[in-house]
Amino acid sequence: MNCRFVILVLTGMLLFLPTYSVDSFPNGVGEIGNEGCLCHGSSNANTEIILKGAPEKFESSTNYSLQLELVNNEIQPSQQSAQGGFRIIIDSGSLTFQNDEGQFLEGGWTHQESSNQQRAWNFTWTSPDDNTTMSKFLIYGNAVNGNGYSNEDNWFLLEKYIPGEQNFDPIPNQVSVEHELEMFDKVMLVTGLLALLLICFRVIKD
Repeated sequence: MNCRFVILVLTGMLLFLPTYSVDSFPNGVGEIGNEGCLCHGSSNANTEIILKGAPEKFESSTNYSLQLELVNNEIQPSQQSAQGGFRIIIDSGSLTFQNDEGQFLEGGWTHQESSNQQRAWNFTWTSPDDNTTMSKFLIYGNAVNGNGYSNEDNWFLLEKYIPGEQNFDPIPNQVSVEHELEMFDKVMLVTGLLALLLICFRVIKD
């Protein structure tokens, strides 16, 4: 009986171990990141996303040198491991990253493993050829502590609109969206884990 109890306890401990970096995306994140870095918990305003060099209004078919920077004083960057990552989704224009710091993946731009040991990335935005439109940037940034786990990292969202020179529409409210598990999802998760433990116990008992 003692042996069965030990096996049951070990099984439970394995189920509740923190998620390893398999749930993170050192090589960049695809469309699964379009709703945020959900594997890293809910969004956290401690991570500040700064987009430098963006014009107030863009000229058509023009190259703009931009820089994306993540700032989080609560999470000190590791010099030996990953420091941060991003996913950028735009509805017009195109991006070109310097030194292969970014890549296009499943409808958006994201970091690569070779560029996740930093919190600033340089790129060029080529504006659309119609300056009567308005471009939208949706940027997810994740500041990580480099310990290989997905917990204790902080991600946030920046939503930015850049109108063309001949666009005079009001700029929409630029909001930051928080994503977290709903109570129903949490209850279902706990219920599923308890059911799995019960099944393991019955198997061991038999």
